[in-house]
Amino acid sequence: MSKSILIVDDDKRLRELLEDYLSEKKYKIFLCEDFADAEEILEYFVFDLIIVDRMMPSGDGIDLIKTVKDKSNTPVILLTAMGETESRIAGLKIGADDYLSKPFEPEELYLRIQKLLALFKNDAIDNKSFIFGDFVFNITTLQLKKNSKIVYLTEGENKLLLTLINKNNAIVLREELAESDYDESELRKVDVQVTRLRQKIEENPKQPRFIKTIRGKGYKLICNAI
Repeated sequence: MSKSILIVDDDKRLRELLEDYLSEKKYKIFLCEDFADAEEILEYFVFDLIIVDRMMPSGDGIDLIKTVKDKSNTPVILLTAMGETESRIAGLKIGADDYLSKPFEPEELYLRIQKLLALFKNDAIDNKSFIFGDFVFNITTLQLKKNSKIVYLTEGENKLLLTLINKNNAIVLREELAESDYDESELRKVDVQVTRLRQKIEENPKQPRFIKTIRGKGYKLICNAI
């Protein structure tokens, strides 16, 4: 699955340049021109890496880094003007994982991105939230939201969804979801639990997009269903 990168910078030319370059490297790129847009999108989406400019008309990149790091361990690259030593130090102190001084070559940024992603091995499951379709599941609070509205799940449904998420696109055997591997009634309970969860997250539970039945084996959560 392609890694997702959020770029926050008020320089349109630079945003478009980085979008073109990094898209060719098979990253999924999201752009924000100010901090308000960035803070809003970060309420609903989890990114594998964030690139943020230090100084923009809409605010200070240091504040955005703090917001990100308070909620997750997502790696952040801080962009600063040449010679701004104090900005780099302030960014690193607040939690930036790397920095780059403008102007820079896109290839250097690309190499730094590769290094950070390899270091963090950061996908959505490592953060507090996991995204599939229009849903955001907070792994810490076990709260599911769709378009910012809470979807209420039972304890069993939460446990089922968390198990499927932890497998991350892999098949989960019915026996893994049951309390007893050998009790057929427990396996039937799993099927009922899946049916109930589908009724809450699928537009058409009879033709599910997210929770697929793998005949003779179990179930699989399709994270990138469209």
